[in-house]
Formats: sequence, structure tokens, C-alpha cells
Amino acid sequence: MSGTKRKFTREFKLQVVTEIESGTKTRAQITREYELSEGLVTKWVAVYRANPQTAFTGRLVASEEERLKIKIKELEWALGRKTMEVETLKFTLEGLNVKKGGFMK
Repeated sequence: MSGTKRKFTREFKLQVVTEIESGTKTRAQITREYELSEGLVTKWVAVYRANPQTAFTGRLVASEEERLKIKIKELEWALGRKTMEVETLKFTLEGLNVKKGGFMK
């Protein structure tokens, strides 16, 4: 087989996964019949099992989307905390009567 990269449609990937999941064909039969690598077929099955509704649509997988939402919440929390620290330091400096230049009155 040549070194060119092939592109597969969503329908084809679903057909391959359905044949494996239903037990119609084994992975070995699929890889031989369609000239696919076993690793690629295994990846397609894993993607399908993770979220059948969005499998092969090009959108974020739900778990990836959830991971990003969690990361956003963590960053928002960290930003809020840093904002509070800045406000606390400003208040403290005002209490010490420190001018913007850094000198005391």
C-alpha cells in the first residue's frame, strides 16, 4: 500500500464500527477487507464507545469538553483569588499611608 493518507467518511467509520460491535465481522476480517490498520480500527471503536452520538463528527468529545469546562472554572477561581489579593494589598498600603511613589507621608 502507498504512503498516501486516506480520508474516511463518518458513514464508513460507523459502518466499520457497527460490523465489529454487532459481531458480524472480527477486527481481523475488517482490517483485511478494508485494508485498515488494527490500531486505526481500535481507535474508531474507542471513539464510538466514548460517545456514539458525536462520534466522528469533528466536534469535541464530551469528555474533552468537560475537561475544558473544568479548566475554565479553575482559571476563573484563580483569577478571582488573585484579584482579592491585589485588593487586600491595596487596602494594606492605604492603611500604612504609602503613596504611589512608595514613600510614606
